[in-house]
Amino acid sequence: MDSRTTTKQGHIFHMTAQVHPIFPEAIVEFGNTGIDQERLLRLYESQEWGDTNADDDPERFLKISRNLKVLNDAPEIKNRFVAIVNEYASEVMRYTNEFHMTTSWFVKTETNKISVLHNHGNAMLCAVYYFGQTGNNKSRICFEKPFVSQFDIKPTAYNVFNGPSHNFEMGNDTVLVFPAYLKHKVLRHDHAETRKSLAMNFMPSGLIGSGATEIHLGKPED
Repeated sequence: MDSRTTTKQGHIFHMTAQVHPIFPEAIVEFGNTGIDQERLLRLYESQEWGDTNADDDPERFLKISRNLKVLNDAPEIKNRFVAIVNEYASEVMRYTNEFHMTTSWFVKTETNKISVLHNHGNAMLCAVYYFGQTGNNKSRICFEKPFVSQFDIKPTAYNVFNGPSHNFEMGNDTVLVFPAYLKHKVLRHDHAETRKSLAMNFMPSGLIGSGATEIHLGKPED
């Protein structure tokens, strides 16, 4: 917002306004990651797949790998993603704790498939990597605002302050890192080519808190 001139009872006021975007959430997109996509694609193609939302209508929803620690079979790729997430943690969030990966699984989204809105429990940070796409195909993911007003007032244009959700269109060899509590969903996949992605959860290790709330978290065994 800019300064503006206001007239009141014959007096002119040069009112100023400054917008303060407090408490934003950091969703960081990394590209050109250096991940060995051919190695990852071979691992993807070796998976067994399970339905999601089987009690509802599994024909509508994407599939995930039955193995929920797929990157334990590719430690060099796992270490690269751990480094990327720790860059987010240290450079963006300014955390001093080291983060480690707890789970990792592939997601297969065929034409017209979706996911339900969800977040990731028992994790502090998440990452989703997109790979194996050809041409200009994009993978779409939607994040919803954690707290939305109960008053349904429509703005003349949506922005980061009034929008209830935000969509990302992700290309090949890109990864999103974000807080695990943020609710998100895979939007309907409208390409003939299967959408391939890798989801990962992360937790901090070391000393957390102080005094009566102090706790020490160790790294889990693979």
